[in-house]
Order: sequence, then C-alpha cells, then structure tokens
Amino acid sequence: MSNDNSRYVILGKDDAERRRLNDGYPYFKKYVRKNKVIYDDTVSLPDDAVVLDLATGSGAWILDLASLVPSTVIIHGIDISPAFFPYIQSPNNNNIHLHSQSCTSLPPTWSSQFDLINQNLVRGALTQHDWNLEFHELFRVLKPGGHLQLCEGDCTNWDQEIRPGSAHEKMRDLYKALLDKNSLVWDCSKRLPEMLTNIGFVNVYTELRKYPLNADDGDGGGSIGSDVISRFLRSLKPAIMKNEGFGIVGSGEVYEGLIEELKKEWNEGTLFFDFVLICAQKPL
Repeated sequence: MSNDNSRYVILGKDDAERRRLNDGYPYFKKYVRKNKVIYDDTVSLPDDAVVLDLATGSGAWILDLASLVPSTVIIHGIDISPAFFPYIQSPNNNNIHLHSQSCTSLPPTWSSQFDLINQNLVRGALTQHDWNLEFHELFRVLKPGGHLQLCEGDCTNWDQEIRPGSAHEKMRDLYKALLDKNSLVWDCSKRLPEMLTNIGFVNVYTELRKYPLNADDGDGGGSIGSDVISRFLRSLKPAIMKNEGFGIVGSGEVYEGLIEELKKEWNEGTLFFDFVLICAQKPL
C-alpha cells in the first residue's frame, strides 16, 4: 500500500465513513463472523499476548477485542491514515497502541512479535502486488505458530447468481470495472489463500459466508444489511463518477436509482456478494 492516499480508491476518511464503519461492525460481526472476534476456536491468547490489527479504521474490532481480553494483552493498530485515532485512544485502554503505518512495510523491530494478526475489509486499498508484499510482512512479524485472520468481500461466485438485465448485473459490472481500473482483487477467496500458501503459511482455510439483505426477513437483520451495504455502495459513487460511470451509469442520480432498484432485488432474495473468512498460521 503506497503512502499516497490516492490508493484509497473506494473509502474516504471523513466522519460519515467513520459512522458507516461503526454502524456496520455489529452487523458483520453477527451475520458474517457469527459473533466471533477471533474466528478460529482453536486460538487462545495468553495473558501476555501481542496482537496486531491492520487497517484499524474506526477501531471497532480493536475496541471489541480490548473489552474481552486482560489489559496485559498488548494490542497494536495500524492505519495509513490517523484520522480516526482520536476516537479510539483513551485512558481506559492504555494497552492499545496506534501507528500511522503502511501494512506493506512494517517496522523491522516487529519481527516475530505477534500472536495474532487481524485484518478486515481492505480490498478497496490493496492491489494484488500489495497483497503479496503485505503477506510477506505478516509472515515476518508473526511469532512461530502465530495466527492470521482476514475478512473480505468476495465476488468469485457472482456470475452464477446474476439475472440478465438486472440491477444486480449492472452493479456487478460497475464494481468489477472499478476494481479492475485500480488493479484490485475481486476474487479474494481464490487468490488470497493461494498467495498465503505460496509464502509459507500453513493450516490455510476459507469459509464463505452469506448475509441477510431482505428487509422482510422477519428478524430485522435484512433491513440492517440493506442499509449497511447500500451505504457502502453510495461511498463508491465519487470514484465511479470520476470514471464517468464506466459507460454504465450516466450521472450520480442514475447511480442512486440503481441502488434503489438493487434494494428491491435484495427483497426478492438476491445477494450482492459473499464474504470470505480466511485463517492461516505461521509454522512453528
């Protein structure tokens, strides 16, 4: 990840983005992560564990973890932008240490320091080359036997779920065009495990997760999901319109209308994309 903020082609760093991240965290935790902060049930952190959270953002995961572990567990969070750091740090969590830092070039002194590394939803910031650089760095800074967990959106199965002429098809084409334009990875469930294995990680496994988007699903989860994902899609509008809608939408108003059509399709049971959980371990 370059230190040039232009690499953040999808996500902003304003207060609206901070609220979106915080509002979305409980939904993704419940429906994608099955209410788990640490995905792998075999992972048990010792009282003197050291944990690293990459692309900390609004700090939702790091604060959740801090509420569950002893204060003797040291938690480091890094983000290329420190914009949200003041909302995370407080006298009540002095075991949290925040750094303005690129995940593709971690400090040399961090070698073999971490028991667990967490990263959520950074597909909009890392090219395939960046992913490869980052995974080499994560392998270096994990302790032998240390664990890595990732959560990302995944579009590998999109073509199997598309109805020709649907809003879903148009949004898929827009999203893929945006990712391809910026050399970003869309098939995370396929490419990321391959890279991890090639670098030397072991016990690499993936799990695809569906999530509710139907506002009429009965338990309220679909209504929340519809709001969370539609806000994410609206956050893409500046980048999409900067590229003249990739010849698919001619204006911001047309794009907004596409989102509303997509929400109607969600109520018919159409998913936008999967999420994938990926776990891996550095050999002992």
